[in-house]
Amino acid sequence: MRYLALLLMGLISIPASALTKVDLYQTEVVLDSQQQDSDDDARLRGMEQVIVRATGNSASLDNDVIQKALHQNSQYLTQISSSQKNGQQTVKLGFSAPHIRSLLTQAQLPFWPEYRANLLVWLVEDNNFDRSVIWEHSDAPLLQSLQAEAQLRGLPITIPVGDFDDITGIQTSDLWGGFTGPIAQASLRYPTDGVLVIRAQGDSLRWTLYDQNAQQMANSTKEPINGDASGDEAMQQLIDAVSQYYAQKNAVLIASQSSQYVLADFSGLKNAQDFFTLEKTLSALSSVAALDVLSIQGDQVEYKVHLLATPTDFEQEVMRTKQLEEVDMMGVPMSDMKANTASETSTSIAPAITSPVASATMQDALLDNPLSTTASAAIPTADTNVMVDGQDSSTMTKTDSAPQMLYFKWLN
Repeated sequence: MRYLALLLMGLISIPASALTKVDLYQTEVVLDSQQQDSDDDARLRGMEQVIVRATGNSASLDNDVIQKALHQNSQYLTQISSSQKNGQQTVKLGFSAPHIRSLLTQAQLPFWPEYRANLLVWLVEDNNFDRSVIWEHSDAPLLQSLQAEAQLRGLPITIPVGDFDDITGIQTSDLWGGFTGPIAQASLRYPTDGVLVIRAQGDSLRWTLYDQNAQQMANSTKEPINGDASGDEAMQQLIDAVSQYYAQKNAVLIASQSSQYVLADFSGLKNAQDFFTLEKTLSALSSVAALDVLSIQGDQVEYKVHLLATPTDFEQEVMRTKQLEEVDMMGVPMSDMKANTASETSTSIAPAITSPVASATMQDALLDNPLSTTASAAIPTADTNVMVDGQDSSTMTKTDSAPQMLYFKWLN
């Protein structure tokens, strides 16, 4: 019995894991009343925020695939509503989790899972050598900036409450001097996964990150991570650096085969110049995420085309280039086939029954609306066991049908 009691006491003394689930796909953007297209701008900025939060790296916005998708943000939007925040008009935006994850797959960007380490943040401010700890209930601008930037990046933080135990448990000089023992002791009461100490002096910030809980800090030989930032965007720089550290540590790269794609065969290529021109033309299309060459034989090349839109959108974009025409698998132009079909139809009586062609047309119409339930279900998601919208993605609907094959002829 005595051993059982000791075991229970030992378990109680170990802080529980503080992993926090972050809502990656909801955001709120302040409307710029001075801008003519303020709604479009708000949707663009909202999707940018979601991409950065999901990847943990602001550099992800420079990705070519992401740049294309940002200008097609309505395909990823699931919710939009007006609101007010601090006297300013805002727009609340919700984005589709499966579609954002599929986009990151297509862009070959890592995904920072929504269950993230929670950091206990000790914030100390120096005003003319008068140093004080900023507690949770403070209305200090520095704390507001910290909380806003952390929320924007999806970095869970906890601020000490500043009660009697906090005030008597830590000296400001211990935090400013970076004495690990006292900091660890004062942090024990908070079940967090790491401890971040920020020292503010004017517009300069110095920070130290202990990537371990307080229980481990006291006896650990692991070196903390130090950094500094200055200027008007010092807090943003600090949160960016810490977020990117955890994103690189915990992010996962989802296999590329989970993205939506079609197979496309291109014939009539006379030389290497035609091949490179074709590839450059296809890569520039807004519906194309990436190209994989499957085979090259004679004057033909076959691609696996990873899509950011529907196959119909891809077909239409290809035809608008005026450098290609769509053909059947025998090389007969589709325009000729459509003309013959129209001629035959004009001299015949249409059947009264519903045909499979009508059903296919309906499916195309649904696919043209990315926000419809059918369209969302038809787009495959990443084949991982990470939770998506509260559901294990391994149980989500996948597209089992054979990939679509399209045929085109190069006209140059």
